[in-house]
Amino acid sequence: MARGDITVEILKDIRDATRSTNARLDSLEVAVTQRLDGVTERLDTVTQRLDLVETTLLDLAEQHRFVVRYTKAIAERDTQLEPRVSALESRVDKLESK
Repeated sequence: MARGDITVEILKDIRDATRSTNARLDSLEVAVTQRLDGVTERLDTVTQRLDLVETTLLDLAEQHRFVVRYTKAIAERDTQLEPRVSALESRVDKLESK
């Protein structure tokens, strides 16, 4: 073969290898895109679940605040009733002793 023929053959081999590499890269791009789409879907699902957890926790916190306020109100009412009950007991004791 002549020197020019060898150069042409080498260039053809390089061209074919480049085309083969491009085809592999295209298929790899498709695979990566599919995986990223799958990951995106899973992240969307996780985001929805986290939104639900956040909403539930906020509702729970609101209920907890309500219970705390109610418990404080009951405790304050009991402290206000104690002197009144004691006064009534002493009045009943006086009435019963008569």
